[in-house]
Amino acid sequence: MEKWSRQSINFTARLGEIKLVTWPLSACVLQTHFTQLPIHPTVPAELPELFRDSVDVAVTRSHPIESSLSKLSILPQAIRYVPANYQRYWVVLDDSFENYLKKFSAKSRNTLLRKIKKFAEFSGGETDWKEYCRPEDMHEFHQLAMEVSRKTYQERLLDCGLPSDQQFQKNMLELAATDNVRGYILFYQKKPIAYIYCPIHDEIALYEYVGHDPEYQRWSPGTLLQYYALQCLFTADHIKIFDFTEGEGAHKAFFATNNQYCADIYYFRRNLRNLTSVLLHMGVNALSNAVAWLLGRLRLKAYLKKMLRSVA
Repeated sequence: MEKWSRQSINFTARLGEIKLVTWPLSACVLQTHFTQLPIHPTVPAELPELFRDSVDVAVTRSHPIESSLSKLSILPQAIRYVPANYQRYWVVLDDSFENYLKKFSAKSRNTLLRKIKKFAEFSGGETDWKEYCRPEDMHEFHQLAMEVSRKTYQERLLDCGLPSDQQFQKNMLELAATDNVRGYILFYQKKPIAYIYCPIHDEIALYEYVGHDPEYQRWSPGTLLQYYALQCLFTADHIKIFDFTEGEGAHKAFFATNNQYCADIYYFRRNLRNLTSVLLHMGVNALSNAVAWLLGRLRLKAYLKKMLRSVA
Protein backbone atom coordinates (compact mmCIF):
# COMPACT_ATOMS: atom_id res chain seq x y z
CA MET A 1 0.00 0.00 0.00
CA GLU A 2 1.17 3.54 -0.73
CA LYS A 3 1.95 5.80 2.22
CA TRP A 4 -1.36 7.40 3.24
CA SER A 5 -1.87 9.74 6.19
CA ARG A 6 -5.21 10.07 7.97
CA GLN A 7 -5.96 13.74 8.68
CA SER A 8 -8.67 16.37 8.77
CA ILE A 9 -8.52 18.81 5.85
CA ASN A 10 -10.42 21.95 4.92
CA PHE A 11 -12.16 21.88 1.55
CA THR A 12 -12.34 25.60 0.75
CA ALA A 13 -14.14 27.46 -2.01
CA ARG A 14 -12.70 30.90 -2.81
CA LEU A 15 -13.74 33.79 -4.99
CA GLY A 16 -10.28 34.87 -6.09
CA GLU A 17 -8.38 35.18 -2.79
CA ILE A 18 -11.55 35.62 -0.70
CA LYS A 19 -12.62 32.57 1.29
CA LEU A 20 -16.36 31.97 0.84
CA VAL A 21 -17.04 28.63 2.50
CA THR A 22 -15.06 25.76 4.02
CA TRP A 23 -16.04 22.15 4.67
CA PRO A 24 -14.00 20.05 7.13
CA LEU A 25 -13.37 16.60 5.67
CA SER A 26 -12.01 13.36 7.08
CA ALA A 27 -9.32 12.47 4.56
CA CYS A 28 -6.50 10.13 3.69
CA VAL A 29 -3.72 12.08 2.00
CA LEU A 30 -1.03 10.38 -0.07
CA GLN A 31 2.40 11.21 1.37
CA THR A 32 4.51 9.87 -1.50
CA HIS A 33 6.42 12.75 -3.07
CA PHE A 34 5.23 13.63 -6.56
CA THR A 35 8.66 12.95 -8.10
CA GLN A 36 8.18 9.28 -7.16
CA LEU A 37 4.71 8.92 -8.74
CA PRO A 38 3.99 7.61 -12.27
CA ILE A 39 2.91 10.16 -14.85
CA HIS A 40 -0.47 8.49 -15.50
CA PRO A 41 -2.76 8.62 -12.43
CA THR A 42 -4.95 5.61 -11.73
CA VAL A 43 -7.63 5.06 -9.12
CA PRO A 44 -5.82 3.92 -5.95
CA ALA A 45 -6.24 0.19 -5.44
CA GLU A 46 -6.47 0.86 -1.69
CA LEU A 47 -9.58 3.03 -2.06
CA PRO A 48 -12.12 0.47 -0.69
CA GLU A 49 -9.91 -0.08 2.34
CA LEU A 50 -9.44 3.67 2.90
CA PHE A 51 -13.19 4.29 2.73
CA ARG A 52 -13.95 1.64 5.36
CA ASP A 53 -12.86 3.90 8.20
CA SER A 54 -15.35 6.81 7.86
CA VAL A 55 -13.09 8.61 5.39
CA ASP A 56 -14.81 11.15 3.11
CA VAL A 57 -12.04 11.54 0.57
CA ALA A 58 -8.64 10.24 -0.56
CA VAL A 59 -6.38 13.03 -1.80
CA THR A 60 -3.37 12.94 -4.12
CA ARG A 61 -1.76 16.35 -4.45
CA SER A 62 0.51 17.17 -7.39
CA HIS A 63 0.13 13.92 -9.27
CA PRO A 64 2.20 14.13 -12.48
CA ILE A 65 0.08 14.26 -15.66
CA GLU A 66 0.69 14.75 -19.38
CA SER A 67 -2.47 16.76 -20.09
CA SER A 68 -5.36 18.26 -18.14
CA LEU A 69 -7.82 15.86 -16.52
CA SER A 70 -11.60 16.22 -16.50
CA LYS A 71 -12.82 18.30 -13.58
CA LEU A 72 -15.49 15.79 -12.54
CA SER A 73 -15.78 12.05 -13.21
CA ILE A 74 -18.27 9.65 -11.66
CA LEU A 75 -16.35 6.39 -11.33
CA PRO A 76 -17.61 3.02 -10.06
CA GLN A 77 -15.38 3.37 -6.99
CA ALA A 78 -15.63 7.12 -6.27
CA ILE A 79 -16.37 10.65 -7.39
CA ARG A 80 -13.11 11.94 -8.87
CA TYR A 81 -12.70 15.70 -8.65
CA VAL A 82 -9.73 17.61 -10.08
CA PRO A 83 -9.97 21.25 -8.92
CA ALA A 84 -6.53 22.30 -10.17
CA ASN A 85 -3.96 21.54 -12.88
CA TYR A 86 -0.67 23.42 -12.70
CA GLN A 87 3.07 23.34 -13.25
CA ARG A 88 5.05 22.31 -10.17
CA TYR A 89 8.59 23.61 -9.85
CA TRP A 90 11.72 22.43 -8.07
CA VAL A 91 15.48 22.92 -7.94
CA VAL A 92 17.85 19.96 -8.15
CA LEU A 93 20.74 20.57 -5.76
CA ASP A 94 23.22 18.11 -7.30
CA ASP A 95 25.80 20.66 -8.48
CA SER A 96 27.45 23.82 -7.17
CA PHE A 97 25.61 27.09 -6.66
CA GLU A 98 27.99 28.74 -9.11
CA ASN A 99 27.04 26.27 -11.84
CA TYR A 100 23.36 26.66 -10.94
CA LEU A 101 23.59 30.39 -11.63
CA LYS A 102 24.70 29.58 -15.17
CA LYS A 103 21.17 28.35 -15.94
CA PHE A 104 20.03 31.97 -16.01
CA SER A 105 20.42 34.07 -19.12
CA ALA A 106 23.01 36.83 -18.91
CA LYS A 107 20.20 39.38 -18.72
CA SER A 108 18.38 37.57 -15.88
CA ARG A 109 21.61 37.03 -13.95
CA ASN A 110 22.54 40.70 -14.28
CA THR A 111 19.06 41.76 -13.16
CA LEU A 112 19.30 39.51 -10.10
CA LEU A 113 22.77 40.75 -9.16
CA ARG A 114 21.66 44.34 -9.68
CA LYS A 115 18.78 43.83 -7.21
CA ILE A 116 21.22 42.40 -4.67
CA LYS A 117 23.55 45.37 -5.11
CA LYS A 118 20.74 47.95 -4.82
CA PHE A 119 19.41 46.40 -1.61
CA ALA A 120 22.92 46.31 -0.14
CA GLU A 121 23.31 50.01 -0.91
CA PHE A 122 19.86 50.71 0.58
CA SER A 123 20.92 48.79 3.70
CA GLY A 124 24.11 50.80 4.21
CA GLY A 125 26.62 48.76 2.25
CA GLU A 126 25.83 45.11 2.94
CA THR A 127 22.91 42.69 3.05
CA ASP A 128 21.97 41.32 6.46
CA TRP A 129 20.42 37.84 6.38
CA LYS A 130 20.69 34.64 8.42
CA GLU A 131 20.13 30.91 8.11
CA TYR A 132 18.62 29.07 11.11
CA CYS A 133 18.87 25.31 11.57
CA ARG A 134 20.00 24.46 15.12
CA PRO A 135 17.42 23.75 17.86
CA GLU A 136 18.73 26.59 20.04
CA ASP A 137 18.18 29.08 17.18
CA MET A 138 14.70 28.11 16.05
CA HIS A 139 12.81 30.05 18.74
CA GLU A 140 14.52 33.24 17.56
CA PHE A 141 13.68 32.39 13.96
CA HIS A 142 10.02 31.77 14.79
CA GLN A 143 9.66 35.07 16.66
CA LEU A 144 11.27 37.06 13.83
CA ALA A 145 9.33 35.24 11.10
CA MET A 146 6.05 35.82 12.96
CA GLU A 147 6.76 39.56 12.96
CA VAL A 148 6.84 39.42 9.17
CA SER A 149 4.02 36.90 8.74
CA ARG A 150 1.52 39.09 10.64
CA LYS A 151 2.02 41.79 8.01
CA THR A 152 1.52 39.57 4.96
CA TYR A 153 -1.61 39.11 2.88
CA GLN A 154 -1.13 35.34 3.21
CA GLU A 155 -2.02 35.58 6.90
CA ARG A 156 -4.53 38.43 6.78
CA LEU A 157 -6.42 37.39 3.65
CA LEU A 158 -5.72 33.69 3.06
CA ASP A 159 -5.27 32.55 6.67
CA CYS A 160 -2.13 30.64 5.70
CA GLY A 161 0.67 32.55 7.39
CA LEU A 162 3.32 30.93 9.58
CA PRO A 163 1.57 28.97 12.38
CA SER A 164 2.02 30.28 15.92
CA ASP A 165 0.66 27.30 17.89
CA GLN A 166 2.74 25.20 20.28
CA GLN A 167 2.39 22.01 18.22
CA PHE A 168 3.98 23.67 15.18
CA GLN A 169 6.85 24.96 17.29
CA LYS A 170 7.33 21.54 18.87
CA ASN A 171 7.49 19.90 15.42
CA MET A 172 9.94 22.57 14.27
CA LEU A 173 12.28 21.82 17.19
CA GLU A 174 12.03 18.07 16.57
CA LEU A 175 13.04 18.61 12.94
CA ALA A 176 15.92 20.86 14.01
CA ALA A 177 17.20 18.15 16.39
CA THR A 178 17.78 15.90 13.35
CA ASP A 179 19.03 18.72 11.05
CA ASN A 180 15.83 18.57 9.03
CA VAL A 181 14.66 22.16 8.94
CA ARG A 182 15.93 25.45 7.56
CA GLY A 183 14.72 28.96 8.31
CA TYR A 184 15.88 32.14 6.58
CA ILE A 185 15.40 35.78 7.57
CA LEU A 186 16.29 38.93 5.60
CA PHE A 187 16.83 42.06 7.71
CA TYR A 188 16.82 45.78 7.08
CA GLN A 189 18.57 47.70 9.85
CA LYS A 190 18.07 44.73 12.23
CA LYS A 191 14.36 44.56 11.39
CA PRO A 192 13.08 41.30 9.81
CA ILE A 193 11.45 41.98 6.45
CA ALA A 194 11.24 38.54 4.78
CA TYR A 195 11.30 34.90 5.84
CA ILE A 196 11.32 31.39 4.36
CA TYR A 197 10.55 28.25 6.38
CA CYS A 198 11.60 24.87 4.93
CA PRO A 199 11.06 21.52 6.65
CA ILE A 200 13.12 18.70 5.13
CA HIS A 201 11.66 15.24 4.47
CA ASP A 202 13.46 12.41 2.66
CA GLU A 203 16.22 14.78 1.46
CA ILE A 204 13.65 17.25 0.04
CA ALA A 205 13.41 20.80 1.40
CA LEU A 206 9.86 22.13 1.11
CA TYR A 207 9.00 25.78 0.43
CA GLU A 208 6.30 25.58 3.09
CA TYR A 209 5.87 29.08 4.55
CA VAL A 210 7.10 32.32 3.06
CA GLY A 211 6.34 36.02 3.32
CA HIS A 212 7.72 39.54 3.22
CA ASP A 213 6.87 42.94 4.66
CA PRO A 214 4.85 44.77 1.94
CA GLU A 215 6.50 48.04 2.97
CA TYR A 216 9.71 46.81 1.29
CA GLN A 217 8.09 45.34 -1.83
CA ARG A 218 10.03 47.61 -4.20
CA TRP A 219 13.31 46.01 -3.06
CA SER A 220 12.20 42.45 -3.98
CA PRO A 221 12.98 40.99 -0.52
CA GLY A 222 11.49 37.59 -1.38
CA THR A 223 13.71 37.25 -4.44
CA LEU A 224 16.82 38.27 -2.52
CA LEU A 225 16.18 35.87 0.36
CA GLN A 226 15.45 33.06 -2.11
CA TYR A 227 18.86 33.65 -3.68
CA TYR A 228 20.66 33.42 -0.33
CA ALA A 229 18.59 30.40 0.79
CA LEU A 230 19.52 28.45 -2.34
CA GLN A 231 23.14 29.47 -1.90
CA CYS A 232 23.07 27.70 1.49
CA LEU A 233 21.00 24.71 0.39
CA PHE A 234 23.47 23.83 -2.37
CA THR A 235 26.09 23.22 0.34
CA ALA A 236 23.93 20.80 2.41
CA ASP A 237 24.91 17.23 1.54
CA HIS A 238 21.70 15.65 2.83
CA ILE A 239 19.34 17.90 0.81
CA LYS A 240 18.92 16.84 -2.82
CA ILE A 241 15.86 18.86 -3.94
CA PHE A 242 14.33 22.23 -3.10
CA ASP A 243 10.62 21.81 -3.81
CA PHE A 244 8.50 24.94 -4.46
CA THR A 245 5.37 22.86 -3.61
CA GLU A 246 1.92 23.35 -5.17
CA GLY A 247 0.94 26.25 -7.36
CA GLU A 248 2.47 28.34 -10.09
CA GLY A 249 4.18 31.71 -10.05
CA ALA A 250 6.82 33.77 -11.81
CA HIS A 251 9.11 33.56 -8.77
CA LYS A 252 9.06 29.75 -8.81
CA ALA A 253 9.50 29.52 -12.57
CA PHE A 254 12.45 31.92 -12.44
CA PHE A 255 14.46 29.99 -9.85
CA ALA A 256 13.47 26.41 -10.79
CA THR A 257 15.66 23.97 -12.69
CA ASN A 258 12.79 21.50 -13.33
CA ASN A 259 9.02 21.55 -13.70
CA GLN A 260 6.21 19.04 -14.18
CA TYR A 261 2.55 19.44 -15.08
CA CYS A 262 0.52 18.14 -12.13
CA ALA A 263 -3.04 17.82 -10.83
CA ASP A 264 -4.64 17.76 -7.40
CA ILE A 265 -6.96 14.73 -7.39
CA TYR A 266 -9.74 14.09 -4.87
CA TYR A 267 -11.46 10.69 -4.73
CA PHE A 268 -14.70 11.23 -2.79
CA ARG A 269 -16.86 8.49 -1.36
CA ARG A 270 -19.90 8.20 -3.63
CA ASN A 271 -22.90 9.83 -1.94
CA LEU A 272 -25.20 12.77 -2.53
CA ARG A 273 -23.63 14.98 0.14
CA ASN A 274 -20.16 14.70 -1.37
CA LEU A 275 -21.45 15.22 -4.91
CA THR A 276 -23.28 18.38 -3.76
CA SER A 277 -20.10 19.69 -2.11
CA VAL A 278 -18.07 19.06 -5.26
CA LEU A 279 -20.63 20.75 -7.51
CA LEU A 280 -20.75 23.79 -5.22
CA HIS A 281 -16.95 23.98 -5.20
CA MET A 282 -16.89 23.71 -9.00
CA GLY A 283 -19.49 26.46 -9.31
CA VAL A 284 -17.56 28.88 -7.11
CA ASN A 285 -14.35 28.13 -9.03
CA ALA A 286 -16.11 28.74 -12.34
CA LEU A 287 -17.50 32.05 -11.05
CA SER A 288 -14.06 33.05 -9.76
CA ASN A 289 -12.46 32.30 -13.14
CA ALA A 290 -15.17 34.26 -14.96
CA VAL A 291 -14.72 37.28 -12.69
CA ALA A 292 -10.92 37.09 -13.11
CA TRP A 293 -11.32 36.94 -16.91
CA LEU A 294 -13.66 39.94 -16.91
CA LEU A 295 -11.41 42.00 -14.64
CA GLY A 296 -8.48 41.10 -16.88
CA ARG A 297 -10.37 42.32 -19.94
CA LEU A 298 -11.19 45.56 -18.11
CA ARG A 299 -7.58 45.85 -16.94
CA LEU A 300 -8.69 45.99 -13.32
CA LYS A 301 -7.41 42.64 -12.05
CA ALA A 302 -3.97 43.77 -10.85
CA TYR A 303 -5.41 46.94 -9.30
CA LEU A 304 -8.13 45.11 -7.34
CA LYS A 305 -5.71 42.38 -6.19
CA LYS A 306 -3.33 45.06 -4.89
CA MET A 307 -6.21 46.89 -3.20
CA LEU A 308 -7.54 43.73 -1.50
CA ARG A 309 -4.10 42.81 -0.18
CA SER A 310 -3.57 46.36 1.03
CA VAL A 311 -6.90 46.43 2.86
CA ALA A 312 -6.20 42.99 4.36
